[in-house]
Amino acid sequence: MFAHQFQVKLSGLLIAALVSTVFTFPDSMHADTAPPQRELKTFPLHNSPHSADISPDEKWVVTECTFQSETGDAETKGFAEGVQLWSFEEDKLVAEFRLPRIEVKAYAKGYFRDPIHGERIVRFSPNGNMVVALIDGRIHVLRAADMVELRSFQLTAASDITRTVQGKTIVNRSEVRAMEISPSGRIIAVVWTAGMLYGTVDIYDVESGTTLQTWNTPLGWIDFTRGLVWHPNGKLLLLAIPNAIPCMSPSNQPDVFAFDVATGAIKQKFTTGLLTGSIAVSADNHVLTVDENCLGVFANHDPKLRVFDLSTGKKIREVSGKGTGVRYSVSSSADGSRFLAFTGKVKMKFDWSDAVPQDVRVDSTFSVWNLSNYEGVVTSQNLPSLNAKGLRLSPKGGYAVSVGKASFVYELPTH
Repeated sequence: MFAHQFQVKLSGLLIAALVSTVFTFPDSMHADTAPPQRELKTFPLHNSPHSADISPDEKWVVTECTFQSETGDAETKGFAEGVQLWSFEEDKLVAEFRLPRIEVKAYAKGYFRDPIHGERIVRFSPNGNMVVALIDGRIHVLRAADMVELRSFQLTAASDITRTVQGKTIVNRSEVRAMEISPSGRIIAVVWTAGMLYGTVDIYDVESGTTLQTWNTPLGWIDFTRGLVWHPNGKLLLLAIPNAIPCMSPSNQPDVFAFDVATGAIKQKFTTGLLTGSIAVSADNHVLTVDENCLGVFANHDPKLRVFDLSTGKKIREVSGKGTGVRYSVSSSADGSRFLAFTGKVKMKFDWSDAVPQDVRVDSTFSVWNLSNYEGVVTSQNLPSLNAKGLRLSPKGGYAVSVGKASFVYELPTH
């Protein structure tokens, strides 16, 4: 890693002697196309949600949010996690589940540290009857109609990673990176990461909270993964584990793995040639992968979405974007009809102080394609502050949802 950083800096210094402007590549140099762009109708999500999911009937959206409150003491602030059910087309709050408030003491300069560790994630069950919420290492199973808690159980945290660096002991705490409910709705998979390289997958029974299976993931930069996906058959669990860190060239080591849910055994693995952190999979065993790597000075300006055959690991096609590639995240609908990916334009700006390139967003859009024939459906309008890594497609492909600074539900064309 350090040798690479030195090489990057040295390359940067040589380039700096020749150029003194931002590197951009005109659209005429690209042969990419994307689905036609149009203004999508948007429905706002409130309270800056950390996670959101659309119901199977596509009438509701569930969100997980943090609510802050004053305590009467300037040195203390209250934090409470809430799961809210919204009729997004009516912009109406239907029901809410809220955890007890936690009071947090201020750090230096009035800063309050988030009391919740790891990801907060909410998901509808495939039949729409339940909502599963993961908050601070605990699963809450809620009745979807009114957000009443049916049961909850504490997850068993994966082991921390302890290592010694220059005589100092460093402990990397394990944290939840991802959680997804199975196509049957009866089990959930949870991914833990620790120390950037180490991962663990746990399989839990939703009804009892019992741990059904546990396994360690292959060594790789799993801290940069964007999640895991269930195969529609419910027997396989797919996970992208990048084989390099961002801004480094991908290696030839496998970076997509398909695990047998019953045993944890690796049933398939292959190398994408990308720095892959986000994937999707279809019922006909097509695996969609996108690049998460940063732009180099001359490389990685136009990565295409790559489609692989899960049975053979062979690349079977590529999908182009609208000028500077398809990257960061990909999501498919549960019914297998559509998929979406981030297609915003990105340019490279050179940081002369550190002699390294940086990504700069020109615009932020996502595009939707038909998953059966890969024909384009639509490209969104420019969405400032869009979190490219927080995009999801609804179960029937009629809507998309994003969280972060731009938190919305987007209505997609029916054809």
